[in-house]
Amino acid sequence: MLARTAANFYWMGRYVERTEHTARLLRHQLGGLVDTPAEEVALGWRVVYRTLGQSAPDAPADADEAEAFLVADAYTLAGTLVEDDTNPDSLVSCWGMARENAKQLRPQLPLRVWTGLNRGYLWLRDCEFPSVWRVGPAQLVSEGIDRLRLLAGVVHATMPRDDAWRFLELGRLVERFRHQTALLDNWDRLGCVRGEEPRLSWADLLRVCGAYEHYCRRHTMTVRRAGALDFMIRDPEAPRSLRFAVHGIEDLLLGIDPLGGRHPLAPPHRMALRLAALVEAGAGGPARVGAGGAGREPREKELFEQMGRDGDTLHELVMSAYVDYPVAEGLPA
Repeated sequence: MLARTAANFYWMGRYVERTEHTARLLRHQLGGLVDTPAEEVALGWRVVYRTLGQSAPDAPADADEAEAFLVADAYTLAGTLVEDDTNPDSLVSCWGMARENAKQLRPQLPLRVWTGLNRGYLWLRDCEFPSVWRVGPAQLVSEGIDRLRLLAGVVHATMPRDDAWRFLELGRLVERFRHQTALLDNWDRLGCVRGEEPRLSWADLLRVCGAYEHYCRRHTMTVRRAGALDFMIRDPEAPRSLRFAVHGIEDLLLGIDPLGGRHPLAPPHRMALRLAALVEAGAGGPARVGAGGAGREPREKELFEQMGRDGDTLHELVMSAYVDYPVAEGLPA
């Protein structure tokens, strides 16, 4: 496979996953605008923006002014993350970048995959956000998630399990690991500081990740910090847990580069193994995550920070190993 083709599949997967991640955060935030206290709404917006790596909005300190500000400005805050094509993390920007990568892959993509991706982008681009907002703030992002799920189903049903599919899925899982790490870190650091108000619900974190019902079946309907964090880090069956993403990355790398999985390990394989060990054992043990008493322990903070750095390093190693290698290395001596 040509390096540029691999890169296009990889980035297409990353942008599709990033689009769904942003839509999930927005659906939760917009769904609670009506019956959620203003302080919690403001805190939720801070978590959303920080998770996406952007500056968090500042609401007025006065409670009455904050409520008026957030109700009036929720449209602007959501619109920035939905229809603002100058924002690289908005839905229309990420969907458009996925489409641009897919345009370079038309000969390799099944027609149904291209059609689903293209129609979804055109629908979002031409959607009148003010009209949709009047009907229901969360309606647009909910429909966007449904379209992305349909696209994922078409990919699963029509694409052969070759290197094209592997690079596409690798991009999705690398993006998922990075964003889920940021979400867990910011939710714990900003949204659920023990002894302080307001606070975000740990059950809501599981709902954002689509894991609430799975958690209740496996454990209990009472969701606490320790159980929620441990579940989203270590559960092997939850599709948005860190362990699920890392094990998927390991399998995909073995399919792309079987020799890289033998001793000595290729750099991407080595980093994936490091991530798997970090998720399983952690800095001081994932079993300690959420087990603290009065506050967040330094080891817990270091765990998420280390995971984030290693996730970025994994991306760089994948690029250098399979995409950005020097041209001279591919030429005969």
